[in-house]
Amino acid sequence: MRRRLIGIISALMISAHLLAQGYIETINIENQAVSDYMLDAAQTYSSNPDYRVSVVTKYNNSDKYGKKLYWPRGKEVVWIPTTVADNIQEIRITVSENEDYSDSLTYHPDEKSANRFVIRNSLPHRTYYYKVEEIQTNGVNTELANGVFNTIGQVRMIQVRNNSNIRDLGGWPTQYGNPVKYGRLYRSGSLERTTPEGRHDFVDNLGVVAELDLRHEVKRTKSCLGADKDYLRLNHGMYMEGLTKRYDVYVTDLQWIIARLREGKNVDWHCAIGCDRCGTLSFLIEGLLGMNEIDICRDYELSTFSLSSKNKRVRSPLKNMFNHIRKFGPPDNLGRCFYNYWLSIGMEREDLDYFLSEILGIPDISSMTREPEPYTPNEPYIY
Repeated sequence: MRRRLIGIISALMISAHLLAQGYIETINIENQAVSDYMLDAAQTYSSNPDYRVSVVTKYNNSDKYGKKLYWPRGKEVVWIPTTVADNIQEIRITVSENEDYSDSLTYHPDEKSANRFVIRNSLPHRTYYYKVEEIQTNGVNTELANGVFNTIGQVRMIQVRNNSNIRDLGGWPTQYGNPVKYGRLYRSGSLERTTPEGRHDFVDNLGVVAELDLRHEVKRTKSCLGADKDYLRLNHGMYMEGLTKRYDVYVTDLQWIIARLREGKNVDWHCAIGCDRCGTLSFLIEGLLGMNEIDICRDYELSTFSLSSKNKRVRSPLKNMFNHIRKFGPPDNLGRCFYNYWLSIGMEREDLDYFLSEILGIPDISSMTREPEPYTPNEPYIY
């Protein structure tokens, strides 16, 4: 215990010294396995069009990279409690992009006796201020630690306690010039095991108040995020069967998502483990947003980090899906192909343009999505 206390004091002294020297720590929100995978996949898939080739299984390696590879990297903060846990009502970690802690988020360690916590789920390319407060049962409030850190990275995986395979669709570049916005659209595994702490993480900190459930095997009628949260459950197919035979459900999906976005609500969609049904809907949405083929594959494969080494999701099932989508537009304009596919299955042009404008932050995107003449698919779209 004494050695542990000395270590904490030393860490605090070092942090204070670095801050005094003007040093601000920079955190890459991508854990090392994800960073290594993203680089390797971009290089390998650019030079190798064979969809049987995948590199993701090299990085879903707990022996090399550790556990919880579906979690983001975070900033660890440490403090020294002033009293015993029985006297502590709350340990509160407040985090904000503003030095005055306006528009802040709050976190709580699992135990009141804790002396460290990892701040995760940060947005990249931001500066964050944090403070740790101990609120005792007698009302005494003591600030135990404070500091500042910067963030970098792209892939924003999300830690929500008791859940897995959650990530923000934001950050990916698109053919329209703007990247996908962070913080509006999330994909995940099932939210069935969400705890009160997890709901705080998801609802209060991330603002996710709309749940689109793609499962048929449950009879749930209310959201796992709270009975008052928006919820829709529909029976979904997946992969080519979904695109060619069960396509009508995707129109309902996107119309529902758009209605929630118009109300200023952030949305999560999920199936059981967030890979197949969830992956197919994500494929169609990412393509509509103008993400390129390699990035759509990379996002699909990222679900592997939440699976066991015996399970995996590699890019091979997407080949036929891309080939099918390319029937709906000029083969060299993938975003147009996805846009036309959505039109062909029943989406309205006005809704598609709203969705693109909202998620890409381009006010007048209609000039980019119109063609001089309607495009006729090179094969009849017949089922």
